[in-house]
Amino acid sequence: MRFADVVGHQRAVARLRRAAARDRVPAALLLFGPSGLGKRALAEAFATRLLCAAPAGDDACGTCDHCTRLAHGTHPDLTVVEREEERRDMRVEQVRTLSRWLALHPLMATRKVAIIDGAHFLNEHGQNALLKTLEEPPGSSVIVLTAPASALVLPTVRSRCQLVRLDPLPLDDVVRVLAGRGLAPERARRLAPLADGCPGRVVALDGEGEAGARESVLDTLPRIATLAAPDISRLAQDLARGPVETALAASLGFYRDVLERGLLGAEHPLRNPDAAGPIDTAAARLPVTTVLRQLEAVCDTIAIVERNANRTLALETMLLCLREIERGRPLSNPS
Repeated sequence: MRFADVVGHQRAVARLRRAAARDRVPAALLLFGPSGLGKRALAEAFATRLLCAAPAGDDACGTCDHCTRLAHGTHPDLTVVEREEERRDMRVEQVRTLSRWLALHPLMATRKVAIIDGAHFLNEHGQNALLKTLEEPPGSSVIVLTAPASALVLPTVRSRCQLVRLDPLPLDDVVRVLAGRGLAPERARRLAPLADGCPGRVVALDGEGEAGARESVLDTLPRIATLAAPDISRLAQDLARGPVETALAASLGFYRDVLERGLLGAEHPLRNPDAAGPIDTAAARLPVTTVLRQLEAVCDTIAIVERNANRTLALETMLLCLREIERGRPLSNPS
């Protein structure tokens, strides 16, 4: 991955290009922006530029031994720390192992680069364990952290990083990313509106389990006011066993469609055109203030799930809150 391969994010890319070209690279950076935005790809492009043996201007050459090893994931001076699939958070031991690795001399390049992908998955103990390394970075090593929001990282960690914000991509850029990942052009154009500027969300919607979670959400939300508590509990448990991020993204997309149809009319394009009937019905039936409160409940739930809250409880609380808001008896939003 080179800067030339990164779609969009022009300001962030230009900033990182300049830092590398001038050799004024901070010891730690925090790339932050919504999930599915391409933070990992940008971090890898930056690492490739830093480790490249023969950079072409302000980008990696893509052909030297270093770039070749990076492309195959075998460069000894780059390591990636991420949450293990079966865990809700990163282990503190992963941070300790990283600190020991950074203390060793580089094997090929002139520096080492570490990417902590999903730094928000580090609990307080894990982030505190990282703090000493950030305070006294060994040699010319560089640590790149990613997170959905800077506020999800402890202030003590955040203050020791240069912050690089990534914003959602324009629709045309989302289509380019999806096409580059192998989606047929027509399918890429059809799915791109679901991304809200974050292509990774569409990729997450493209599997069988993800499609089932989205279908379940779009079937349930139009009739949420009629569901009994046991039905909501069962649905929350089902969704929690699957791709929760997909279920939350589908919920967010549904209420945004309802809000925009209510405010902008039937000519406004939908993120979920396959649910146009229920969306139009909800837009005609629900006051804008009600939909705004429902959107707030979904956004609050996304935030607490990103902070590693119990997923079943968070989903059940959200669904109950959505039901009571629609019935005119709003519960307190998740927090």
